[in-house]
Order: sequence, then structure tokens, then C-alpha cells
Amino acid sequence: RTFRRPLAADGRRAAAVPFRHRQGGSKLTGQTSGKRSPGRGYALEISNSRRLHASIIAGLLGVIGFGVATFGDGRVRDHISISAVCAAFACVVLLVSRGTGLRGIAMTIDDRGLWFRDWDLPAVPWRHVSGAWITGIRLRPLVRVDLRNAESFFATLDGATRRKSRGNVLIKDDHLLIPGNAVEGPISMIATLIRERVSG
Repeated sequence: RTFRRPLAADGRRAAAVPFRHRQGGSKLTGQTSGKRSPGRGYALEISNSRRLHASIIAGLLGVIGFGVATFGDGRVRDHISISAVCAAFACVVLLVSRGTGLRGIAMTIDDRGLWFRDWDLPAVPWRHVSGAWITGIRLRPLVRVDLRNAESFFATLDGATRRKSRGNVLIKDDHLLIPGNAVEGPISMIATLIRERVSG
């Protein structure tokens, strides 16, 4: 499995290439050499599994809508309206999964800090990150990112962002969470990259 579009020093994304260390240029595998270049980092794409799950959901909605429309006459009240709603939701899910909603960059790890799309936060500076490790259950593994001086980090956010973060299940008082199915690539490698940045 490969990662795509590493960040160049000027902030622009390079063409799609295998996920690589930026200094030595060697292909990144389960063993990392820790080589990094100042001003450079990694951009990790949204997991393909999210698009697969969206397609499955759309398919189920389509089957339900078809079944209600075909066999619901006399059995289900307003069966035509229900089938139309199912079809509409299925189309919306497919459009979102095929569009930009489930495509693009999910996470960046660079000198600015750690940014994850689903947190809906600015990049967390490395001075506020104390470590990363894998938690959760087997069916839903998570990367836990422990925060250093969490209160001072949240204090730097504007009021609207702070209020929004209170309702985000991935944002806790002293740590942040990254679902294992959110980013393309093994979560063990993601945790390793974060720890390498923290250790400097």
C-alpha cells in the first residue's frame, strides 16, 4: 500500500508517488529510518474504505427503496414516498462519495504540526503533542494523540472553533483521536510518524 502526494518544501503537493522519506528518498515501509528534512512532511489521503462503506450504504438504500416500491402496495403506507426518499438518499450518498467529500487529503504531518480533517481544527503545533499510541478495539482501532498543555492549545482557538470542538467525539480534554479507517495506510505507521516528529 502506498501513500500519495507528499508535501514539498514550498507547500505544494507533488505528483502522486509512493509514500517516501523526504530526505533519503527511500520507500517507507513498516520500519522507519527517521530521516526528515526541515520544512517537509507527509500528506495522507482519505481511506478508500470510507468510499466503499458509502457505496454499500447507497446500495442498501436502493434495495430498500426498490423493495418498498415493488412489494409495498397495500402493505406499507405511502410506499411510493418512502421509496422515493430512499432513492434520493442513495443518490446523495453516491454523489458525495464520488465527489470531493470523501476524497483528498485526510491528514498532514509536517513542520507546522499535525492536522487531521475530521477534527476540524487548525494544525496542532508539535509543542502541544506529547505522544501517539494505538487504542480502541480490534474492530475499531484508533490512534490516540496525547496533548501537552492541552488547555493552552485550546485557548489559542477562536470561540467558534472551541464551541464546535465540544461536540466532536474525536476531541477530548487531554487527547485527540484518529479512527483507523479514516486515513489510507496502517495506523501503526501513522502513530510511528507522529512519535518520530515528537521525539524530534
